[in-house]
Parts: sequence; C-alpha cells; structure tokens
Amino acid sequence: MPRGVATRHRIKQAALELFVAKGVLGTSVRDIAALAEIAEGGLYRHYASKEDLAWKLFSENYASLAKELGDLAKAKGDLGTRLGAMIHRFCQFFDEEPLLFRFLLLTQHQELPKLKSKTQSPVQVLHRLVADAKKSGEIDVTDVDLLTAQLLGLILQPATFMVYGLLAPGMQRLEAEIVSGCLRLIAARPAEQSRPARLRRAS
Repeated sequence: MPRGVATRHRIKQAALELFVAKGVLGTSVRDIAALAEIAEGGLYRHYASKEDLAWKLFSENYASLAKELGDLAKAKGDLGTRLGAMIHRFCQFFDEEPLLFRFLLLTQHQELPKLKSKTQSPVQVLHRLVADAKKSGEIDVTDVDLLTAQLLGLILQPATFMVYGLLAPGMQRLEAEIVSGCLRLIAARPAEQSRPARLRRAS
C-alpha cells in the first residue's frame, strides 16, 4: 500500500474510533493525529479540517451503502425477495462493520442536511421499492411514506437498541425475524375497499 494511502487509512480509522467514542465536536485534530500516529499538520495534507474529514467519512460510506441497497432493490424477484436481500445486507453491514455503522447512525442528523437533494440514500431506496410495488399492484397501500417509515423502524430500531446496549448484539441472528415482521406488515395493509364505511366517508 502506498505510504499516502496507508496514512489516509490510519487517519480514517482513528477518526471513526474517536468520533464514535467522543462525538465529532468532542474530538480534536490533535486527538486524531495522535491515534493515527502522525504529526498534527500531516492530517491537513489529506483533509481541509476535522469537519471535512467527518463529512467525507459520512458521505462516501452513506452513498456506498445506498448504492448496494439500490442494486438489490432493482434485482429480479418479488417485493419480499428484494426486501429480504436488502435486510440481509443491512444486518451483515451492522455485524461486520460495527464502528462504521455506529458512526453513520450517530452523525446522520449532523451530516444529512449537507447531502444534495438528488443524492441517493438508503431511505430513498426503500421508499422507491415500496412505491414501485404499489404502482405495479403488488401491494395495496394508501400511504407509501407511512409504510416506508414503519418498515424502516422494524429494520433500524433493533440496530439502534444494540448500539445503545439495550439489546444483545448480532443483527444477523435477528434477520429472519425482522424479515418476517416486515412481510407481515406489508401483508396486513388493508385494501381501500375493506375499510369501514364510516372511515371511507370521513376520508
């Protein structure tokens, strides 16, 4: 590995560890340089600032995950098959790259507003999957936004609980149960004609 690439890798790993442990605001350039075993000024040869480093770590990895999930969403198969593949990748990502997952989760509220409106995100991928399934008639759903939010909760909330120590770690051990819960939620969506007459008149 070329020296510059190796140094950049050490900086990224050091920053991830510190950002997760102390937060971006609580971490200094000196902290990152010390953990990466480089001179403080050496960090500025690769990144304009600590904030630039945090943004690049977030945006590059967030976009990469979105692309992976997007490719799975566009693959052949019915909604359940494609959603199951996306959940599998999400669970695998959590278990195999826990530090990166925690960084993305803990910094998303700070970094998401900086994303360009056309930038693909994991949430947009899931929303498009649901919207396309509705359009094709595969599912009967009135509110695509609400169903997307409900599915996202079933997928993301167990991981969030694990990050905060409220659930034993290991997303892949819960994968089958998460997929089953999502499929039950989709199957339980009431058709418009099955709603009580009183509710149909009120809507």
